[in-house]
Amino acid sequence: MSSDTGITGMLGRFWKKIVNHFEDYEINREALLNRISLLIILAAGIMIRLFSLMKGYDPLIKAFDPYVQLVSAEYINSNSFIDFVHWFKNNSWYPYGFHTGRELYWGVPVSAVIIKWLLGIFSIEVTITQVAYFSPVFYGFFTILASYFLGKETVSTRTGLFTAFFMAFSPAFVSRSTAGFFDNESVGILFTVLTLYFFIRAIKRGGTISSFLAGVSLALLIGSWGAYRYILDLLPLATFFLVLTRKLTFKLIKAYTITIVTALMIGVLVPRVLVNKFYNIEVMIPVLMIGLLVLVGIVQNLSRSLSEKTFKQVIIIGSITALFLLASLITVFLSLGMFTNIAAKFWAVILPGNRSAIPIISSVSEHQPMTWAELFNSIHIMMFLIPLGLYYCIKKPTDVNIIILTLGVTTIYFSGSMVRLVLLLSPAASLLSALAIDKLLYTYSLSAHGKIALTKRKLRITKSIGRDEAIVAYLVIFGLLITFTFQSVKLADDYAQSEMAPVIYTVPGAPSSDWQEALLWLRYNAQGEGIVANSAPVVMSWWDYGYWITNYGNATSLVDNATTNKTQIGMVGTMLMWNFTESVKLMYKYNVKYVLVNTQAGIPGLGSDLGKALWCIRIAESTVPRYGMTEDAFYGLNEAETQYKYLTPFYSSVLYRLSAYDQATGFAWASEMPGTPTSTNPQLLVDAAQNPVYNLKGPDGITYFSEVFRSYGLATGIADSRRFPLVRIYEVLYPEDIAQLSAEVNDNYPVPEKTED
Repeated sequence: MSSDTGITGMLGRFWKKIVNHFEDYEINREALLNRISLLIILAAGIMIRLFSLMKGYDPLIKAFDPYVQLVSAEYINSNSFIDFVHWFKNNSWYPYGFHTGRELYWGVPVSAVIIKWLLGIFSIEVTITQVAYFSPVFYGFFTILASYFLGKETVSTRTGLFTAFFMAFSPAFVSRSTAGFFDNESVGILFTVLTLYFFIRAIKRGGTISSFLAGVSLALLIGSWGAYRYILDLLPLATFFLVLTRKLTFKLIKAYTITIVTALMIGVLVPRVLVNKFYNIEVMIPVLMIGLLVLVGIVQNLSRSLSEKTFKQVIIIGSITALFLLASLITVFLSLGMFTNIAAKFWAVILPGNRSAIPIISSVSEHQPMTWAELFNSIHIMMFLIPLGLYYCIKKPTDVNIIILTLGVTTIYFSGSMVRLVLLLSPAASLLSALAIDKLLYTYSLSAHGKIALTKRKLRITKSIGRDEAIVAYLVIFGLLITFTFQSVKLADDYAQSEMAPVIYTVPGAPSSDWQEALLWLRYNAQGEGIVANSAPVVMSWWDYGYWITNYGNATSLVDNATTNKTQIGMVGTMLMWNFTESVKLMYKYNVKYVLVNTQAGIPGLGSDLGKALWCIRIAESTVPRYGMTEDAFYGLNEAETQYKYLTPFYSSVLYRLSAYDQATGFAWASEMPGTPTSTNPQLLVDAAQNPVYNLKGPDGITYFSEVFRSYGLATGIADSRRFPLVRIYEVLYPEDIAQLSAEVNDNYPVPEKTED
């Protein structure tokens, strides 16, 4: 049988048909390389966000705030969304409680439940905790992808790739999208990028669907992150600049109006937005901009149809009428109490010089002004590329470039004002840096491929640019990107750690379990009957640990990380910094049974509560001045008046006495512990040795505090176990006449009413 008619021949003919079929298609090498590059960037973005698993750390939720998001997601999954909206937590902000469904943004917990449900459709069974741990990586993946389309829409495919690359490795963004960081920022940046992408697309193409999707993205941002105010006011600001530069078009009016109306109609459904009073300045600005666009559009049409004299008369009469209506509208809003001012913490960003007057904001390290070192760590080489990107936008002020320019300048200002907002700078910095590299290398690319049209003018400029120069330019940029990648990988290693289990030993890969141990102790011991009948025992601590205590430890706390009641935070600061005999009188009023202190073995350099004592005093002084807490009473200058020293009231405070010393075993000297971080204030350690406080007895012979828990601490073995604890918990032992003593202190210093921040 001939091979042409046998099985071999049949297979040969079939293979030839396949080859001939694909030979009809021309492979676009540029498109293929583009897709391969994007896939590599996405894969690298996922890997750098999974460093915690690659390092072998326990898959713990990171930071403080994500724990309330986790518990909320678990509550929605176990009950229903409607139940969550009406959920009232009794173990937060005792005795007021906390309306979780009304005080939290919904985006993060609801998205976790949706992801779990979608996976369940494909028979992939996971827990909410597992979803919470991996969902930031999921959000980061789609943010990188959205950044690619943003760069591609604004400039070119090359810009899109560079934008995606910078977002994949941006340290500021990686820190908020690494595995375990289950909080608002991880999903908020995704919706920020999507809003910008769809809004720019709508302006360029005039599409109704793109405008609507921009509004939906902004609405989801409103329901997910408090920084929605920035984008909500960025759009009218950029639009205003477009109007000033005479770039008002029907596409702009259509895109802006649909975006804002859609976003606000959906955003008003979020109780947290209503709690913050929806009719405030930051919401009214984008609404009034719609009126301004319509007004300017009408004026443009009248200028074409009316005579010059008639047009001037209409403008004068119309301006007077518009000003009168605007003044009347503002008066009505103010009289009804609907037109509220911008919150203090947002004023602190706009006018950072006034931040010192708001200690509760200044006390957070992320709220401090940006330093050059922090900026370099957060965006690295992008800080040198951003000015070049801004230059190209100014050089060619198109509609899109004006929006990018507004985005870049405002995010630079706000991130400089507050460290935390460098996260908002990340997409702007990535886009501007990508634009800069694209424009910078474009001429070299054309020259290297011989595609430059050699007019006389261009010949003078580009005659020195050859293939060798182009290769050098590419190598320089490639080298900068490599250093950027190494910097990001190095910082990603730090972000992989969980604050609940930090690596504080010199031995790598040995995370501390002190906080987990302490919170589990609370979960099993801080239950039952409190000091007051028919009430749970209350755990007092500084507000940093409130979410951990209530959500991981399942105990009742006085304050938490929401900082919704700054007066009560001031009260806690007072109780921590007062002396024993006075402090316990207030503790009884608040049903405090346990006091938790982050002692860090008495070494302030590790971030102990002793280092936060200054903020306890300042917040108490500003919110509850009736208790006489003043900074001058606790800190003063030495004899040479060159540095501050601690005064007697500091050493008599509850916080100091419970933190700094253990009479039974001696002070935790750094020299006794190999690998233990040294103190940043040796004098404090010396003074601590002179102030033994273990089970301190007051002047009346009454024991006020008894240690009931101490964590494993900075120990090298069983022999040193618990000698140098990081976390300690004390039970308050009230005297028999505490009710009378508490009544007396309350008569002299009435407990203030709740005040929201």
